[in-house]
Amino acid sequence: MNELVKYFEALEARIAAQEARIAALEAEVAELKNRPAPEPQVVEKVVEVEKVVEKPVEVIKEVVVEKPVAVAAPVVEPQPVVAPEPVIEEPASPNATLYGKAVDDIRQAISLGDRFLYQRELFGQNAELMQRTLTELNELGSFDEAVAYISRFNWDTESSTYQQFLITLHRRFG
Repeated sequence: MNELVKYFEALEARIAAQEARIAALEAEVAELKNRPAPEPQVVEKVVEVEKVVEKPVEVIKEVVVEKPVAVAAPVVEPQPVVAPEPVIEEPASPNATLYGKAVDDIRQAISLGDRFLYQRELFGQNAELMQRTLTELNELGSFDEAVAYISRFNWDTESSTYQQFLITLHRRFG
């Protein structure tokens, strides 16, 4: 239960950080909207061309005036960052937990996408280690034993992948 509380506290902290970032971006956009457009500058460029003919030398001078076009800075509206709401279902039957439908085998609770995510971020791309670990976790008797078992991996307990894996364990052990 403490892990779940820590997970929600971390989630609230991330949401607060995102809200602060949004407020800073909104202030920057407001400043850009209030900034006057830059004044165009006149740049003179003199090009001298000499034309040699058999007779006298003729010098042609051409004046080119370049005027930069003032372009207003594009206004970028910040997109709101919405944190995903955790999906916690109420137990509807004796076979359900607060984290979803109860399962007899942890592999049943892991989707294909989550399988790749866990293998990459938790097991260092080692599919054999992941399969062996899931088999051993299935043989344990309680959630506390499972948490004690996975603590040997020294995973970052604040990561969202670790928290998601804990929810999967809850579905196995209730």
